[in-house]
Parts: sequence; structure tokens; C-alpha cells
Amino acid sequence: MRENLYRIKSIFKLFMLLVIITLFFAPVLPLARASQQDEIDALKAQVRQLMQRIEQLEKKEASKPSSNAKAYWKNGFRIDYKDARTGNEYKFRFRTGIQFRYTYMDRDEDINGAEENYSSFNMRRLRFFVDGTAPNRDWKYYVHVQLEPKSRVNVHDAFVIWKKHKEFMVQFGRMKIPGLGIEYWQSGFKQNGTSRTIFTDDSEGYWPFDGGTPTLRVGGHILSNGFPIGGMLNYRSQGILLNGYLDFMAKKQFLCYWLGYFNGRDTQGNRDINSADKLYSARIGINWLPGSDPRGPMGSKTFNNYFMQGDYGFNKVPALATVFSTFWAKDRVNKFFDLNGNENSARHDTENYGFDITVLFRYLGFSSDIEWAWEEFIQAPDKALQETWDRWALRANIGYFFVPKKWEAVFKYAYLERLEGNTPLNSLQSGLGLVQLANGKMGIEDYMQQFVLGINYYFHGFNQYITMDVSLLQRNIKDASNAEAAEVGMTAADFDSVKENDWRFRVMYQFWF
Repeated sequence: MRENLYRIKSIFKLFMLLVIITLFFAPVLPLARASQQDEIDALKAQVRQLMQRIEQLEKKEASKPSSNAKAYWKNGFRIDYKDARTGNEYKFRFRTGIQFRYTYMDRDEDINGAEENYSSFNMRRLRFFVDGTAPNRDWKYYVHVQLEPKSRVNVHDAFVIWKKHKEFMVQFGRMKIPGLGIEYWQSGFKQNGTSRTIFTDDSEGYWPFDGGTPTLRVGGHILSNGFPIGGMLNYRSQGILLNGYLDFMAKKQFLCYWLGYFNGRDTQGNRDINSADKLYSARIGINWLPGSDPRGPMGSKTFNNYFMQGDYGFNKVPALATVFSTFWAKDRVNKFFDLNGNENSARHDTENYGFDITVLFRYLGFSSDIEWAWEEFIQAPDKALQETWDRWALRANIGYFFVPKKWEAVFKYAYLERLEGNTPLNSLQSGLGLVQLANGKMGIEDYMQQFVLGINYYFHGFNQYITMDVSLLQRNIKDASNAEAAEVGMTAADFDSVKENDWRFRVMYQFWF
């Protein structure tokens, strides 16, 4: 527009110059009238007005915000656009994440059906991510789509955040529930190892192998009676989340909080038709030492979102945070299991609540995540019968960059009791089930534990790295007393005890672009 005005102005000036020259230097006609000078003066006045109008248009055009649209790559393909008319700013980013893994497991043959070892190439994750802001920086959106070959296309996350004030932000849509484990909240693409521990899940859904008990799972870990058989996590749901970061005691983001109201634990996109009750969650993070290296990729927001494992940022100032989490949920289900483990129909209420505490530390390439969680599940198929079951777990994740931002050594330990104080009756009525041993007898799942030793090499941070580890997965299986066996119509001779030991080797390549 501005160039066109300049061109018109120049052509008009040239034209008027020719007119003036012609008028002044043309042969004077003998019958020229005095009015010619008046016409020339009027024409000059019109020219001045036109020139003033052009200058006004030029100033008006210069005062408008310039249109800005650019496409570039920075941890994903980005498009930034600024609307010249309204001044709104739009940001868009598209990312693809791939995790390709090989796993070999030497199975313990004491478990029924586990005589064959496991070996597999697995597309652990294949995901699309879209995020940005619209119509301005106060509104952020995020969409996360699952595309693994073993699973159907599924929208894991889809939410919008109003974030005009960092002290009070509103998030609504489908998202992870911040009510139990921090390990699950730490992104699957920001793990300093091949996967999470059994504190959360088994990551591939095949351990513990069969033997009558369900495997550890993330999604779909709620049985028909409402009892959770996975790790210590609430998974995802639809709802609303309030959160913010508060400055206090001369420290930035000293206190972080999340308050959630969701459909329920591990729910999909369908309506909750059985009950009007919902799940409530709360999480508070205290940054005792909110230090960081401003040159590192974590910048000045080391524990701003608690999503990353390890100290890839190589913090020059110690960073320490304690995170407290809790949730409470009530629901109404249609199924329960009797003392024989058979599924029965009876509409009744269930209640589930729990607590989690985590300590996170980062300093000079060293990282430490220590976490403990406990939860309780209550069901009452009728007023005369109420069952209460407890679960608890702990984990430790220790990492150290012996070559900053390139080579990291990792040790992980996790302990999980899916049913504390387990008995044959508890196993059957909860839905966890009894363990079928290779010798034809039954066992009671007591506890699980995992030892992991691994090494990671980062080509370009979490955008591209390779990791491998060796794990020992143990499950303690106990027998039953005569009294415990009699509760389910069996004898102590029908049970046996064994320590299940499964060895696993994994190597994984991650490409996130």
C-alpha cells in the first residue's frame, strides 16, 4: 500500500510539472484572457490539497501495526502470526514423538505358562502434539494424540488454559489428573530412562505375566467393581483445573498449586451416567531452593511444571522441591466379586482416596526423585457387607550426568503392594485374583519390587537420545494359613510360596521433533 502511494505521488508530480511548463512556456495567444491565471491558481490549490491528502494517508498507513507471519523450527514446527487489524497474536506448534524399543525378558518358570521367554520390537510411543496460543498469549491450547500400532487412535489430552495471571490460571478439557503419582505426571518423553517404573505401570502391559493376576496397566486399570490394579496414578479424565505459581519469601514461584474437579479416575470421553459424584484432586509444590542455570534448557523455571526427570539443565544452583498430592473420589458401580472371584451384579457405592509425597532435587547434573504414595478403596455391595483395601508404593530415581548433557547413568528402585495385607479372600473379592504356580498350586501376591541400572546418551537433549537398561523384576508370592484358605473353601496344602525373578534388558531410541 505504501509503495503504491509513493508511485502515484511521483507520477502525479511529473504530470503536474509538465502541465505547468506547458502553461508557462507555450506561445501566448493574442486573445488570452486574464482568467487563465485564476485557473492556474485554482489548479495549484487542488494540487496542494491532493498532496496533503497523500501525506495523511501515508501517516495513517505508517501508524498501523505491521502484519507478521513467520514459519520456523524450534523444538517442533512453528507458525507465528500477528493480525495487523486487531493486534491479536497466534502461535502454533506441531511435534511428532517416536519411541522405538527392543525388549528381552528371561521369565521365571515358577509361574504357570511362563516357560517361554519374551523378545519383541515395540513402537512404545508414536504421538502427535499440537499446542500454541489463540487469539493472544492469554489463551493456550494443547492436543496430544496417540497413534501406536497396538492401540486405536486416541486423544490423550485436549485442553485450553486461560493464563493471563500466573497466580491464577484456569485449565479445562481432558488432561492428566494431578492427584497421586508424580512419576506419571513426568512426561513419557522426558524420562531419563526407557520408561517409568512399576510405581506407575509396567510400560508394555505384559508384567507380571499371566498366572491368574492382571498385568500392570496405565489406562484401563480400573476393574468392573472399581478397584485399581495398576500403579499409583489417577490417569486422565475430563474436568477443570485451577493452578498458579506464587512468589513468596523473596523466591520466585516458591509455591505452586493445582486444584481439580474431574469426572472420575481413568475415565474416557463418555458421560458419567451412574453417579453425579466426581473426583477431587489437589497438589501443592514448594520450591525450597528454586535455583537453576539460566543458560540451561530448563531456564529459570526449574520446577515450574514438574514434567522432566534428570538434570539435563545442569543446574549451577541447587534446586529442591517437595510436592504433596491427594485425591478423593466416589462412584456408583454395577459389579462386585464374591468369595470365589466370580463377578456379580449389584449397584452400590465405592469410595477411593489417597496421598502422595515427592521430593525432587537437581544440582550439577545430579538428580534425585524420592516418592511415596498410599491409597484406600472401599466398596459396599450391601449395607451388611463393606470391604476396605489399602495399597501403597515407593520409588527412588537417581541420575547423574558424568558427561554434562551427553552421558547419564541411572539407578531406579520401586516397590508396590497392590493389596496390602493380602489374603486369598481379599485377592478374590477385590478382583486381583490368585497366582497360578507351575507346580499346580496357588499363591497370594504379596509385593512387587524393581531394580533398574541404565545408561543414556543424549544426541540433542530429549529431542533425540538412546537409552538402555537391565532390570530385575521381583514378585513375592506367599502361601496361606489354614484359616485364610478356609475362607475361600480351600486348604493350606493348596497354596505355596515362591520368589518370582524376571530379568529384562531394554534398549530404546527416542526421536522427538
